[in-house]
Amino acid sequence: MARKELLQEIIETMGAFKRLAQSQALLAADCPVSYAQLELLLTIDTHPGATAKHLAEQLRMTPGAISQFIEGLEQHKLLERQTDPNDRRVQYLHITRAGSKLLRDTKRRRKQRIEQVMQGLSDEELAIWLRVQQKFVAQVQAESATKTKSGSK
Repeated sequence: MARKELLQEIIETMGAFKRLAQSQALLAADCPVSYAQLELLLTIDTHPGATAKHLAEQLRMTPGAISQFIEGLEQHKLLERQTDPNDRRVQYLHITRAGSKLLRDTKRRRKQRIEQVMQGLSDEELAIWLRVQQKFVAQVQAESATKTKSGSK
């Protein structure tokens, strides 16, 4: 198979894998929120006290979309806002206990599902997969760092 065809197959299978993982994560977790809201919650988990503006920039989403997701997460008592006492326009986002529990359960289920799916792979295949993923991540990080440096000049 030619390189162009290989790359096309990889892109398609990556997309299929992501869609399957998303739908199964939500079904398995009996999750009360959408996948996008769950991803927002995961992002806030890694950036505690983030603001909606920061999240919109980080996730490249409109402030309006972020606000809708935040409202939904608040309705489910998974997220709370804390107003900055020095500037009432600024609100910091924090995950509630219920939100933390949902994330723990979701991460555990994702890990179990991945382990289950990968049982059919040999140790050698897993080692190859890991090396390829590490190279892929390193390349994307390097490109991102280069763009960040050139954009800040």
